[in-house]
Amino acid sequence: MSAPVTADPATRSALIGESPPPHESTPHRCLRWSLLAAPVVVYLVCGWSRRWMSDDGFIYLRVVRQTLAGNGPVFNAGERVEAATGPLWVSVLAIGDVLTPVRLEWLAVILGIALSAGGLALAIAGARRLLGISGTQLAIPAGAAVLVAVPPMWTFASSGLENGLSFAWLGASLWLLSCWARDGARIPAWSAVVLGLGPLIRPDLAVFTVTFLVVLLVAGCDSWGDRLRLLAWALALPLVYQLFRMGYYGSLVPNPAAAKEASSSRWEVGWNYLRGSSSPYWLWFPVAVLAAGAYLPTVTALRRDHKSRQLLVLAAFVAAAVVHVVYVVRVGGDFMHARLILPGLFAFAAPVAVIPWRREYAVSVLLVPWVVAGLFLLRSSYDTYDAFGTHERNPVTIDDFGGWANDGGLRELYGQGGVFFGYQRLDADPVAGHRTVVASYGIGVVGYALGTDPYVLDLLGLADPFTAH
Repeated sequence: MSAPVTADPATRSALIGESPPPHESTPHRCLRWSLLAAPVVVYLVCGWSRRWMSDDGFIYLRVVRQTLAGNGPVFNAGERVEAATGPLWVSVLAIGDVLTPVRLEWLAVILGIALSAGGLALAIAGARRLLGISGTQLAIPAGAAVLVAVPPMWTFASSGLENGLSFAWLGASLWLLSCWARDGARIPAWSAVVLGLGPLIRPDLAVFTVTFLVVLLVAGCDSWGDRLRLLAWALALPLVYQLFRMGYYGSLVPNPAAAKEASSSRWEVGWNYLRGSSSPYWLWFPVAVLAAGAYLPTVTALRRDHKSRQLLVLAAFVAAAVVHVVYVVRVGGDFMHARLILPGLFAFAAPVAVIPWRREYAVSVLLVPWVVAGLFLLRSSYDTYDAFGTHERNPVTIDDFGGWANDGGLRELYGQGGVFFGYQRLDADPVAGHRTVVASYGIGVVGYALGTDPYVLDLLGLADPFTAH
């Protein structure tokens, strides 16, 4: 008669001839989990302290409102223009608005902060798996601390834009690729689908999707049949949406890409954008320390142990981060301070979000004074004023924007009908089918406040194809 299987790990290990797992004391366990959780908690607190809605964020919300009203994913009813850059973010907000009673502005803010923190947590989990940090080994949050200490990361955790979704996707991609690299198995179809979502979050995130797929095609497939299946799963949703875009909007790219001339080169402007986005925070310092104190010993250890898949994942994130930042510089950056360099920064820091507590990584201790300075001292002029210059510290809802949406009878004024340039009525006839037409340089807050019926003409071209071209 066979002996019953014991639940004691030490006894079970002795029966099968293995050494028992090391005992972990309670203080050690508390310290280990505190080091892992601290960056996520700090990021949640800092993101919540900077909660806000940007004017461009309200463009997303108006598109959601039009979609749920039956007018399609458009900014103005009856005019097929893709005014929102990220179709996946529109879908997430629309589903959330249907399923929850939360006011749409707050839903965008809360989801953004939650997704940002979730992306950081996934990056930490992915880095532990990629670097082979065991369950009881202390992991030092090097890259995670760098991300948490950069004030623009707090600002764009919310804002109503797709940044939080970008961080969540990058963190999830690292986790999936780390699992593939450690387990050695063929990547599942659902993982390929997730890795292919980059272009649906933002078109420029296709840089990351392409890089990840190249790694899998080179090292994760044994035959051309496997490669074709991988590409089919990864590119199915982006290709389906691209066909929809061409058929529904009659365009190859979102309208903001045309308005912002995403195919042009403005290197000098982009370089100034990069310097202005990084210099106030001395970003060159943590990047250099991570390269010398985290990446160098990690690459050395992985090469010594002949772990080629882990090296490929590491290289993919660094290469994609560099290419993405170079692309942002090429197109001239963005009008929002530091926003477009954040995906590249996240991708660079994510693979070393945590590092082992070992002597080889001792150089990383130089990050400590910079992290403290980043959390409390390093600021740019963009970090010292309230959004839109309002007196409300954290403007989220339409009601928080004062004169932009309510004071002075905005709805009452426009409700009289006619054509308006900002708040001034013009002697002109409205566009056919619309009682009220408003022309404005800022269309987000005004467009969302007025609801789905009035026609809002975007003088900057984000939602108007004629001006965009």
